[in-house]
Amino acid sequence: MALTWLALMVLVGATLPAIVRGLLPPLPRRIAGVTPQAVVVLGAGRRQRNGQFSLTTRGLRRLQLAARLAYEHGLPLVVSGGMKHGLKLSEPSEAELMAEQVRRHWPQLTVLLEGDSRSTWENAVKTAELLADQQIDEVILVSDRIHLPRALLCFQSQGVLAQAAWQKRLPKQAWRPSAGALSMVPEIWYEWLALVWYHLRYL
Repeated sequence: MALTWLALMVLVGATLPAIVRGLLPPLPRRIAGVTPQAVVVLGAGRRQRNGQFSLTTRGLRRLQLAARLAYEHGLPLVVSGGMKHGLKLSEPSEAELMAEQVRRHWPQLTVLLEGDSRSTWENAVKTAELLADQQIDEVILVSDRIHLPRALLCFQSQGVLAQAAWQKRLPKQAWRPSAGALSMVPEIWYEWLALVWYHLRYL
C-alpha cells in the first residue's frame, strides 16, 4: 500500500509544472557582454508523409522564434541540422527544410545552412566552422529549454559565445496538473543522461 501511494505521489508530481521545472538541467552561467552577430537554430527532427519530408512541430516552433529574433535584430539566420545515420543522401536535411520555410515566409532574411551534422556535438562543431568563415563568434542560440544546457556547452567548447533563447512549453499555472508537463519528464531524464555522456566523451 505504501509503495502504491508513493508511486501515485510521484506520478502526480510529474504532472505539476512547478515540480517539472525544478528537474530541468541548469543553464550554464550567462556570459556577460555578448553582442550577437547571428541567430542559430538547431533542428528538431523531420517527419515523412506520403513520400514528402517536413519539419516536426517542435522544429517549426524553434524556427519561428529564431526567424523572429533574426528579423527583429537584423541578423543572419543560421539553420543547423543534417540527417541521422542510415538515411539516404537524396533526402533533404533538416537545414534544407528549415531554409525552405524561411525563404517562403521570411524572404528578407539572410539564411546560412549547416546541413551535415547528425548530433548536438556536430551541430556545434560544424556551425562553428561556418561561423568562423563569416567572422562570427557571438550568437543567439535557439533550441528547447531542455536541450539548451547541452547545446550551449557544446557551442562554448568551440569558442562560440551564445545567448540562449527558447519558447516556453510549461504552463504558467505552476501547481495545476498538466499532461504537457508529464510528457517532458522522459525528455528531461534523457538530457541528464546525455549531459553525463557528453562530459565523458567531448567536454
